[in-house]
Amino acid sequence: MLIAMDRAEPCSFYPVRVLEMDGLVFKCRIGDRVVRVPPLRILPGTTVHRAGDCGVLVIPVDVAEELGLGQDSD
Repeated sequence: MLIAMDRAEPCSFYPVRVLEMDGLVFKCRIGDRVVRVPPLRILPGTTVHRAGDCGVLVIPVDVAEELGLGQDSD
């Protein structure tokens, strides 16, 4: 579920499960999609931090769009 659509605003996804983490990317399941999120682009408010966590992922709208997580991909 995409919360914010203004490119300058962060957007939140829930539920997100972290499948793997290797320092360079978080491999996450968001809905029926599996995406790789760069940790340096994860914003405050995120509650997933390691493999196995399930919670909220907060990223900039531009990153969400790059990952194919725009409003049209729900």
